[in-house]
Amino acid sequence: MYYKKLQNGKVRFFDTYKSLNGARKQVTVTLETASAQSQRTATKLLAQKINRKIQSELKATEAFNNATLSQVFEVYWNIREQEISPSYAYREKKQFENFLIDFEFGNKKIKSTSSIELQKFVNFFDKPTTRQEFKRILVQLFEFAFNMRYIDVNEAKRIRTPKIKQTIEQKEKRDLKFFTVGEFNEFVDAARCYIKNLRSAYHRDLGFRRLLMLQFIFLTGCRYGEAAALEWENVDILMRDIYIRQSWQSNLGKIGATKNLQSVRHIAIDERTAEILEKMKAISNCNFVFATTHSQPFSNGALNKFMKKVGDYGGMKKNPKNFSTHMLRHSHITLLVLAGVSQKVIMDRVGHANPRTTSEIYTHLISSQKQQAVKILNDLPLLV
Repeated sequence: MYYKKLQNGKVRFFDTYKSLNGARKQVTVTLETASAQSQRTATKLLAQKINRKIQSELKATEAFNNATLSQVFEVYWNIREQEISPSYAYREKKQFENFLIDFEFGNKKIKSTSSIELQKFVNFFDKPTTRQEFKRILVQLFEFAFNMRYIDVNEAKRIRTPKIKQTIEQKEKRDLKFFTVGEFNEFVDAARCYIKNLRSAYHRDLGFRRLLMLQFIFLTGCRYGEAAALEWENVDILMRDIYIRQSWQSNLGKIGATKNLQSVRHIAIDERTAEILEKMKAISNCNFVFATTHSQPFSNGALNKFMKKVGDYGGMKKNPKNFSTHMLRHSHITLLVLAGVSQKVIMDRVGHANPRTTSEIYTHLISSQKQQAVKILNDLPLLV
């Protein structure tokens, strides 16, 4: 212990101690004088301070070592929730609740949670994509715990999930999940007949609005949520431009942010799309461009169900079970690829952040492409 006189006449006493992690730390106490009695008092007070700090460290270390998965998740989620959209956060939190509550991992100490336990949890799910999704969120949680020093090893990284082998049937199904222009025109014709035969004016009006929205998605490549959240203030029919700046979050029942910043964009529209918007404008009774007669956005489920019914009604060759609004987005991008539009222009138009999404997911081969490849080979000079 040592002391130093201060300018105000008082005396400050100093002492050092070694913390539990080996670091040298200092404590101080200020008294009126440097007398022998004051030094004895200072020694006692400093010893008490050191003891309280060490006890506090012990308590904190014990709490750290005994932290449960729920406690670590609470700290993690305060940060994670700010990184993702509300809609995505809602879904991901449900997955964690499944893990922590339904499977009773919440009260387990994170330090004693083994990779075997985590592997058994993941193995419970039959669907390979579900297993991969749970592995992803668990790796993120345990990586946070590792960085915060709750644990010494990220046990979730040891989880093994089987690689998804695409079958021939799955590949064929994926390649067929889009409409050609002819096929979509066939769908529209079938939809008009289907709507005409609906039992009431109310249902016919609803069907008419749905069909206009589906045509709009096919012609613009918008995501369902982007089309559902589109408001008239972001539509300029005269200038042939729409501004995508928000998305409808079905699970929350409200408008939210787009999927990513790249999704905030202006889309130039063609004459047919302008006609669709004009028709909706004539019957619109709210701020939303595409809405029910009750001024609410159409649900994606209702639109998908409508597409399947029309597909069955029209006896279309493509399996109506595969029909969905996202199929229309696939179709738009595929048609742009076939038309020779550059990848950069396609990315900007449809709001892709990753070039691989455009090139790998949406560039499908169709019969016309295959025939074109044969034609090119036939036109080559004879090889000798």
